[in-house]
Amino acid sequence: MCKRSLSIAAFILLFSAGVAAAQVPAASESDVFLPEKADILGWMAQASKLPAAEQDDKVSAALKNVADSSGDTPRSDFQLCLALAYMGNAKAQRCAGYAYENGVGVVDDQLEARAWFAVASDGGDADSAGDEARVTLRLNSAYPAPSEEELEHQKAALKEKVAAYQKDLKR
Repeated sequence: MCKRSLSIAAFILLFSAGVAAAQVPAASESDVFLPEKADILGWMAQASKLPAAEQDDKVSAALKNVADSSGDTPRSDFQLCLALAYMGNAKAQRCAGYAYENGVGVVDDQLEARAWFAVASDGGDADSAGDEARVTLRLNSAYPAPSEEELEHQKAALKEKVAAYQKDLKR
């Protein structure tokens, strides 16, 4: 009985040490992940320090890289696009849509991509309407296809999240 208790204790010790090590994520440019609110707010705080012209230049370059999956820094491009997308930049919102659509710097998610394209289109990015339609067609070809109500609900929920994150950034 004593040997078994020692074996269990040793296993728990080794297992807990392995879990602690596994909780430290790698941060290479090729990693994909699902960002958490704290990450996004941190990126927003950093991006808000950039002058508007520099934000636009950086998001244009990131958009090109993300749209055709050609960049050397997919994780950084995604982080910049997502930060500026949450800050209300319609071009960055389109960039976030491409990232989610193609799995560039983030786990691919067609519903999230469609929502970002819809928000960007509503925000004045004319190019996003075609992207929204393309992803909607892809979603409708899947079984079970999401209803129009579900798609609109996801867009509305994303708009609310954007507004909430902007409010949190100002605190």
